[in-house]
Amino acid sequence: MDKADTKTKLVLGSAGKSEPDAVTLDIDPEHHPDVIHDLNKIPYPFADDAFEQINCHHVLEHLENLPPVMAELHRICKKDGEIFIEVPHHSSWCANTPHHKLRFNWFGFDDYLQDEYTWLTGNKFHLIKKEITFHRAHRRLFLHRLFNACPMVYERFWTYMFPAEHFKIWLRPIKK
Repeated sequence: MDKADTKTKLVLGSAGKSEPDAVTLDIDPEHHPDVIHDLNKIPYPFADDAFEQINCHHVLEHLENLPPVMAELHRICKKDGEIFIEVPHHSSWCANTPHHKLRFNWFGFDDYLQDEYTWLTGNKFHLIKKEITFHRAHRRLFLHRLFNACPMVYERFWTYMFPAEHFKIWLRPIKK
């Protein structure tokens, strides 16, 4: 039996990290993933509803186009599964490198959420949680609590004065 058939966790962009309890996918064979695949190429090499947990840790910012990726994550995640996404916040020092093609803020995934008014059609997700993370100097001042409680104010007025580090979001696909 294939590894992908027995494991219910998927790690996209493993970057060489060993994940014995998960199927790992990476574009670079030097990282020794279980599956070598370019995430810009659709469809992904997995069956529908294949995974209970999908981890996208610092990988989506490297891709060309978000909507087809979100459609594939929806397709391969089980109905009660969970998708974790962590990307650099657009104000972060690490967001603006030559390899990063997409930028994200608090509202970057709202078009994919169930209860948001949007022009984007197609599969939707239930929001479990989202948060902006900050350098420890800002956390010492408890600014992260204020900025996560008032994200519109943060994104409009404070983003470049107090740059964030990462944006994290946990999603569950809405399926019948």
